[in-house]
Amino acid sequence: MPVKLMKDVVTWMMTVIIVLGSPACSGMIGGQDEVLIGLTNDAARFILQPQQPNPVNTGLPSLDALNRKWRVQRMTPVFPDVSPNDAAALRYGLAGVYKLAVPRGTNLRAMIREYQSDPNVAYAEINIPVETK
Repeated sequence: MPVKLMKDVVTWMMTVIIVLGSPACSGMIGGQDEVLIGLTNDAARFILQPQQPNPVNTGLPSLDALNRKWRVQRMTPVFPDVSPNDAAALRYGLAGVYKLAVPRGTNLRAMIREYQSDPNVAYAEINIPVETK
């Protein structure tokens, strides 16, 4: 396996482990479903208010359009204390990870496919709540 691919896989695995263990992923909001997105490092730097982004005015027009289309009600940073300019956060894919709250019944698989096709989005997946003990 090429070194770059292996680093990408390890980074993705570490992000998933950290995200699933994060208090931000502790459960669903009443009446809503959730999707996790990870922005590319370049895109993460352009978010206007990284700690409390407006889902339809993020600073990334393609993301704004997707968020409008899918009626994203809230865009919450999974790692609120991480700066989009933090070198370590960028290196391990922790900057620009957001939970998107959408109305219950949204076709999450179709939504994810569209987000994955956006060049600003590194990954998109259903947020499956887990409980850690």
